Amino acid sequence: MQFRAKLVKWNEIEKWCDNIREKVSLSFRPDTIVGISRGGLVPGRILADMMWIKDLQTVKTEHWGLTATLDGKAAIKNRPILFLEKKRVLLVDDITDTGESMSLAKGYLSEFSPLEVKTAAMLHINRSKFVPDFFAEEIDNSNWVWFIFPWNVYEDLDNLSGRTMVSPMSTKELRSALKQDYDLDVDDNVLEQVLTVMERAGKISKSGSKWKKN
Repeated sequence: MQFRAKLVKWNEIEKWCDNIREKVSLSFRPDTIVGISRGGLVPGRILADMMWIKDLQTVKTEHWGLTATLDGKAAIKNRPILFLEKKRVLLVDDITDTGESMSLAKGYLSEFSPLEVKTAAMLHINRSKFVPDFFAEEIDNSNWVWFIFPWNVYEDLDNLSGRTMVSPMSTKELRSALKQDYDLDVDDNVLEQVLTVMERAGKISKSGSKWKKN
């Protein structure tokens, strides 16, 4: 097994966001939510809805490259102008793994004179150098797993399938190989949809029942 991966379901996202909403409501009243793009965009929008916050902004960091692969040092992309002066801000991401993206983004927000910045992540890996103010679940590093969130299914399954498809495979054979390599359970229909998109992109082709990399 290369590493473990897990498909996250929407009901888990809703549960984690509601957990954060409840914790935030006990001690903090944000005026603005800033979602870290890309992973924090959907949780940020859900929390904005749950907390009746209309001011939703975003900042983009890049750190992870291909699935479960670090892409150098975390960096702010495009350096957007944010409107945070004298505002209480909740900075949101999906997960703090190394913590570098959250730490970098919080530092960037300070350039726009907010009154206060608190941080939140649905999941917190306890190896992270940065501990968010609010999180729904803490994951022990010994149980580390690559979480495939609903907004990242096609991208991650594309990357993992490409690594696993060392020889021509049927959809069912690839599904079994993904289980062996990553302990990942994927529905045949979902995997077939991803493979079809990969085929249209010219990454793979199909001969009979077998898929192969181009």
